[in-house]
Amino acid sequence: MARIGFIMRLKDESVVDEYLRLHREIDEEVLAAHRRAGIRNYSIFRDGLRLYAYFESDDPAASLERLAQEPIMKTWWSLTGPLMETGEDGRPRVTILEEAFYME
Repeated sequence: MARIGFIMRLKDESVVDEYLRLHREIDEEVLAAHRRAGIRNYSIFRDGLRLYAYFESDDPAASLERLAQEPIMKTWWSLTGPLMETGEDGRPRVTILEEAFYME
């Protein structure tokens, strides 16, 4: 199992409340899509506009590709995309973090 940490970024302070609301009220189908893709123990932490995220997966690249194929994710990204820095495909722009320490 791989542990993946990454950073995303919100566009500006005016979108913070909406971003948090969307995640408080997240559709169960969005969560189910992550599970079907093999993503587990997904967390997001916020520091100002920076979002620090973490998830576990047996094959992160394959999980992210499967997730992108889920129809509900296109809907989800259409809601979150305007709030975040995104790529041309509408998916959040991410910076993968190097693991510096792990304690089991």
